[in-house]
Amino acid sequence: MKKLLIISLAAMALLSACSTYQMNTVRSTNTSLDEKAGGFKFENDSLKITYTFMGHDMPIHLTIYNKLNEPVYIDWKRSAFITGKESYSYADDAVQINGDVSGVSVGRGITYSSGSVTGQATLPQNIVFVPPHTQITKNVSKINKNQLQYISDNSFVKTKIPSYGLGDQNVKLAKFDKDNSPYLFKSYLTIYTLDGNTPKFTAYQHDFYISQIMRSSVGPENLEAFKDNKGDYFITSGGN
Repeated sequence: MKKLLIISLAAMALLSACSTYQMNTVRSTNTSLDEKAGGFKFENDSLKITYTFMGHDMPIHLTIYNKLNEPVYIDWKRSAFITGKESYSYADDAVQINGDVSGVSVGRGITYSSGSVTGQATLPQNIVFVPPHTQITKNVSKINKNQLQYISDNSFVKTKIPSYGLGDQNVKLAKFDKDNSPYLFKSYLTIYTLDGNTPKFTAYQHDFYISQIMRSSVGPENLEAFKDNKGDYFITSGGN
């Protein structure tokens, strides 16, 4: 039994040593980086649009806040994630519904009723209604992580960075600007208001790229550089 336990622990240690965590830092050319929270923000008189990417395989956490005194509408079918020459629609075939319902009926007396509803409704047009001074959040994941796993070792330099309780860790680090970044992507949003029954469309395009890649045998939770869980990086991992 002891031999089996020792062999199992050794195997786990070997697998851990063979694992590589890749931390990918995101930068933008036309949105503002929130240095504290790590998200990216675009803001004008009508909207505040925020992006964060923290998580595995670049989940896109997109929040749109309506600053107007009138509703705005988001057309997900005309909105997309773009990388290279490929475009991936933000549209969904269905939307989850969770909420409360209440009502009053007047007949031979007044009757009150209340309850809750949970279900799924098909929205072919993928139009989202955002009331004044409210926000909506959409989470999507569109990245093909294989595009970020096979970057030449020649792009990396070896260095050491502080960790929690593990001493300085050996990592591989590569830095890029927009012109030589291994991964560029865009978010294209179509948003409109109504003038009577006529929609007034506005398109927004926000550009991003990978500015730094760090490869380490320990996860970001053990590295001081990623202690704040900011929204300007995401993780890909695999065996190397």
